[in-house]
Amino acid sequence: MDKELLKQIRENKLIYSYLREDSSNYKELLRNPKYIKEIEKKAKEFYKETSIDKIEKIQEKITLLNTFMDVLK
Repeated sequence: MDKELLKQIRENKLIYSYLREDSSNYKELLRNPKYIKEIEKKAKEFYKETSIDKIEKIQEKITLLNTFMDVLK
């Protein structure tokens, strides 16, 4: 694995954490360094950091606030 790929992995905490959880992806990275983009997608899905997940979290918070507001009425 080249030094630039290792640097890219270590700088991105999401990818670094994901690879520590699921190290089987290192094998594919050794074969194809461009696989890093796929690993980043998998990491975002694993840690629920996709845009859809973020919107759902905000929606849950708004629902919780509405519930508190209804209780206070």
